[in-house]
Amino acid sequence: MKVIERAVWSKLLRFARLAAPVPFLALFLAGTSQAQLAPETAVRSEQQYQQAISLAEQRIASKDYRGAVTCLEKAVRLKPNSVPALTDLGILSARLGDYAEAAGAYKQALRFTPGSFPLLLNLGLAYFKGGKFERAIQPLAQAASLKPADFQARALLAMSYYARKDYVRAGAQFEKLVAEKPNNTTLQVLLAQCYLRSRQGQKLLNYFGQMLKRSPDSATVHILMGEADDGLDRTPEAIEEFKAARALAPTQTDVNFGLGFLYWKDHQYSKAVAAFQREIEVGGDVAKAEAYWGDILLKEGKRTQARALLEQAVRNLPGQWIAQCDLGILDADAQQYPQAEHEFQAAIRIDPSQFEPHYRLAQVYRAEGKTKLAKAQFNAANQVHQRAATRLYQEVSGGASPQ
Repeated sequence: MKVIERAVWSKLLRFARLAAPVPFLALFLAGTSQAQLAPETAVRSEQQYQQAISLAEQRIASKDYRGAVTCLEKAVRLKPNSVPALTDLGILSARLGDYAEAAGAYKQALRFTPGSFPLLLNLGLAYFKGGKFERAIQPLAQAASLKPADFQARALLAMSYYARKDYVRAGAQFEKLVAEKPNNTTLQVLLAQCYLRSRQGQKLLNYFGQMLKRSPDSATVHILMGEADDGLDRTPEAIEEFKAARALAPTQTDVNFGLGFLYWKDHQYSKAVAAFQREIEVGGDVAKAEAYWGDILLKEGKRTQARALLEQAVRNLPGQWIAQCDLGILDADAQQYPQAEHEFQAAIRIDPSQFEPHYRLAQVYRAEGKTKLAKAQFNAANQVHQRAATRLYQEVSGGASPQ
C-alpha cells in the first residue's frame, strides 16, 4: 500500500512546474563569428540572422511564442553557434511543452559553453519535465557540482533519483536538503518515503522519531508510520497509526481509504466498508474506495451490487487491477469466457506481479480447452508466487537469497 505516493508525486511535479529555466546572460557571445564565408555572403547571413532575432523579440512581446520559436529556429540555422539564440529557443520550447526540442537546443548550446551552469540546469529541467529522469541526472549532477549551494539544482537532482526509484541516492540528497530546510514538510515526507521504499528500517524509525518530535500532531507522519508497518506486515500496528491519522485529519484525502484498505487486508470487512464509505463522502480517493468495496461485495456474494460498483470504479479511474480482476471473476462465473479473458488480461497488464489474475485466466483458458495458454498462465502464477516468497525471505534474512 502506498497511500500518499500520489500526493508526494504531485508535490514533485508542482515544484518542477514552478522551476523556471535560468536565463542565459552570456550576451558577449551574441557576436560569435560565422564560418568562413565570402564577405558578401557573411554580411547577408548576418543581416538575416539579426532580422530573425528582431522578429523573434517582436513575437515574444506579443506572446506569440510559437511564432518566436520559428524565428529562433531560423536564426540558429543561420548561426548554429549562437548560444543566446539556442538558449531562448530552449526556454520558449519548454514553455510550449516541447521538452525534447528544448533539450536539443540546450545540448547544442552546451557544445560551445560546456561548463555553463544555467544551460546544464535548464537541460536537466527540460529532461525532468519531459519525464526523461535518467537523462536528467547527469546535467543536474554537474550543475550541482558547479554550484553546491544552489537549492534548485540539488532538489531537481534528488527528485530525478526519486522518480527513477533510486531511493538510496535520492535519500542521500534529501538528507542534505532537509538539514538546510528542517521545517519544509514536503522535503520531510520525501525523505521518509525514500527510507520507506529503500527499506532502510533503522533510518526510517529514527527519522520518524525526529518527525514526531517536530510535528506530534501531524496526520502525515502517522500515515507514513502506518505505511512502514504495513510494509513489514504489521497490520494491527498500521491500523492504529491510520486511526491516529484519521483522528487528526478526518477529511484528509486517502486517510479513510488507507484505513479501509488495512481493514480489508485484515478481513475486517464491515469496518473496511465504513471507511470506504467515508472516503467517498469526503470526496477523496473515490474510485479506489469503490473498487475495494466492490471486492468485498463480491466476497459476500452480492454479485449485482458488486458489478455495478466495480464498473463504476473502472469508469472513474481506469487502471485498477483489482476491479478488472473482479469483473473477470463475475464474467467467468457466468461462463462469459471471452469477456473474462479480456478483464483478466487487462488486470495483468496493469500489474503483472499479482497472482490472482494469472491464476484465474489460466482457469478460463482450461475451461475453453486452450491447454497451452492455460499452462503458460499457471506457470506465470507460480513464478509470481515464487518471487513473492523470495522477497519475503530476503526481507526477514537481511537480503540473503534462499538456497
